[in-house]
Amino acid sequence: MDIYLDNNATTPVDPAVVEAVTRHLTDRFGNAASSHVRGRAAGAAVDVAREHVAELLSVAPTRVVWTSGATEAINTALKGLAAVRGHRSRLVVSSVEHKAVLDVADYLASTHGVEVCLAPVSPAGAVDLDALHTLVNDETFAVAVMAANNETGVLNPVGDVAELAHMFGAAFMCDATQQAGKLPLDLSGVDFAAVSAHKLYGPQGVGALITPRRMPDGFPALLHGGNHERGYRSGTLNLPGVVGFGKAASLAAGSLEEETDRLASLRDELERGLGKLGDVSVNGAEADRLPNTTSVRLGGVDADALIVATPQVAFSSGSACTSAVPSPSHVLLAMGLSSAAAEQTIRLSVGRFTTAEDVAGALELIAACAEQLRVLGAA
Repeated sequence: MDIYLDNNATTPVDPAVVEAVTRHLTDRFGNAASSHVRGRAAGAAVDVAREHVAELLSVAPTRVVWTSGATEAINTALKGLAAVRGHRSRLVVSSVEHKAVLDVADYLASTHGVEVCLAPVSPAGAVDLDALHTLVNDETFAVAVMAANNETGVLNPVGDVAELAHMFGAAFMCDATQQAGKLPLDLSGVDFAAVSAHKLYGPQGVGALITPRRMPDGFPALLHGGNHERGYRSGTLNLPGVVGFGKAASLAAGSLEEETDRLASLRDELERGLGKLGDVSVNGAEADRLPNTTSVRLGGVDADALIVATPQVAFSSGSACTSAVPSPSHVLLAMGLSSAAAEQTIRLSVGRFTTAEDVAGALELIAACAEQLRVLGAA
């Protein structure tokens, strides 16, 4: 038995996306910057993909800049904003951001004299808007708050945060990686945003930076060498990856409403089943969440031990990007959980190819192993 419940880490590539990628690896290959027939065909395919991604995010296609993924997009946005910040010195980020944001903030603090302020979250996991109001001021050059948390699935009020940032003349950068393709997402009021194909059934290694309608004067590129992507991201485009991202975005846009209900039903069944074990709580249950994500604390069960004891099911104890760090989740600690409770928390994320049978099988296996670990822990 092999059950995959770690779709927030990465999704399997949709067969239709595989077909599109394969075509552009073989007979439709080409350099989109070339002026011959094959190059122009590649360029046209890139344009179509850009339109599909833009439509999914409710932005103009001209705002989409291709990157290698969300991490590169975040680095480009935050480092670029720091470079053109003028007299402003403050960067405000939520305390539950992905490490791709927090590590860049730490880098800017240690090398560029940026004052980094962490905005707290409510016990339910959403950014505290009242606290955010006290942190954002005329010295703030940027605010970074994610659309949906990668560990808990908790949603943030993106529109309200954008309005607050703009009230003080600050830019708003939104990590939209987890919400894109899972729930409707309107980034029209966001200055910068990051998305990644492999979170919505596209290939790994390709993403996009959503840029403002008008870039700040002097905004630097992270990569130089050829003036590709309007000069903001040089390098030969990953044509198969870009086409795959576009196809994945198109598929997601077409099935958003029906998939939302199905995924929420599977998630709810996981929570009901695990709840029967007793001494179980769902982190962020009181908040608006992604339909596919649940963060569950199983009292008396070490999450990492449970993962090892249940090899038939792929799930995680937190973000895939921090799983090698031997410390409790910073997201759960920011929500007020103790270190012990955080270390008893697992993340389950269902996806397009998850079935009701998968959920039933996973519940049986996880429950059995959890009960065994409780017995061993009590011995």
